[in-house]
Amino acid sequence: MDPREKLAATCRDVAARGVAVGGAGNISVRVDDRILITRGGLRFEVATADDISVVGLDGELLEGERPSSETGLHLGVYRRSGDTAIVHTHGKAAVAVGLVAQEIPLIHYNLLRLGGRVPTVGYFTFGSRELADAVGAAVGNGARAALMRNHGSVACGTSLDEAVEHAEMTEWLCEIYLAARPLGEPALLTPGDLDDVLAQARRLSYGQN
Repeated sequence: MDPREKLAATCRDVAARGVAVGGAGNISVRVDDRILITRGGLRFEVATADDISVVGLDGELLEGERPSSETGLHLGVYRRSGDTAIVHTHGKAAVAVGLVAQEIPLIHYNLLRLGGRVPTVGYFTFGSRELADAVGAAVGNGARAALMRNHGSVACGTSLDEAVEHAEMTEWLCEIYLAARPLGEPALLTPGDLDDVLAQARRLSYGQN
């Protein structure tokens, strides 16, 4: 499938799953030295290949309409990692947890799939260099996703499918925390518990055929 067609289809799929609400968010994929990214103002549920812009690694528009206002955010991640896809959304749960937590608490070992922790970066104006630098630094330190205070979340991956999976996992973890918190103080894992999970996964060759 043409990369622009696949990116548009991914946008529609993400919208259908309820991860992106009200047209808020953007998705990109890196193909060699070019970035395919959703155009500014796009509603995911109606995305077509014509809604995908192409920019260079310096942010220069090469093809298509004006790209997302968060193009700099995506470029900041690509410059600091080996990732090739990014999903940014304004999921309700992720926004809520980002308002009160410095990171997603260690509520489930699936955090390992996101690098072991999902930090919250401070508030910066959308589309700003400061926001791009803060998120890029979080990913550069090994996080596979980050919450942005008063804004949303960013998830990255080595493929478009993986980035979507990480975005959904981030929102799921936030939903779990929000569901548990009114019932009482959630029981948290320790870094040692996560180390044990990793060791067990290696022993069982978990995730391998």
